[in-house]
Amino acid sequence: MKNTKPLISILLPVHNSAATLVECIQSLLNQSYKQIEIIAIDDFSSDKSTTILNSFKRQDKRLKIHKNVKRYGLSVTLNRMVKLAKGNFIAFMDTDDMSSPNRLKKQLNFLLKNTDVIAVGSQCTFIDEGSKKIGRSDFPTENNLIYQNPLHGISMQFETVLINKKMLPKDVLRFHTGSNPFIYSDIFMMLMPYGKFANLEDFLHFHRNDPKI
Repeated sequence: MKNTKPLISILLPVHNSAATLVECIQSLLNQSYKQIEIIAIDDFSSDKSTTILNSFKRQDKRLKIHKNVKRYGLSVTLNRMVKLAKGNFIAFMDTDDMSSPNRLKKQLNFLLKNTDVIAVGSQCTFIDEGSKKIGRSDFPTENNLIYQNPLHGISMQFETVLINKKMLPKDVLRFHTGSNPFIYSDIFMMLMPYGKFANLEDFLHFHRNDPKI
């Protein structure tokens, strides 16, 4: 019987991420929503990132691995992954982070019920290098409050976002190479004309960062 559940494409840019990559990938493969593909592009790592990726690929074919022939940077790597993504729903992931098992299931259910919302994030638990909890987010949940200040890490954490790609014209989702360090804020601005934003109240993501930064 053909699987009729929507496919979620998770974009995972990788560069010298061996220290945290195992926990990251395990948290994705352990998602309660199983209809996923993980598109990982290794941006010319010099550590054991590629070895780790290949090890997981042998265990789970939902992991699709590619490698850049030289260091291209985050924007180019993300754009390559967007083109490779087959799902109508796009999720993003940072190799330093981990997602709770129900993250994608809860976000997808929300988008399917709220057809005017183009992107939904979640609350974050902030952790340090040793995975110790150091803080929690308090992101606004409603579109008008998010819209007032749609900056990465202030009103939404981009690594928690699930986007309904069906609401976007073709080839609109594109990262600009000259926009660092505001690459994610630019994407928020680009999405605004096509639908509302929302954040779930649930804490579904562990973000390895200092919340005060």
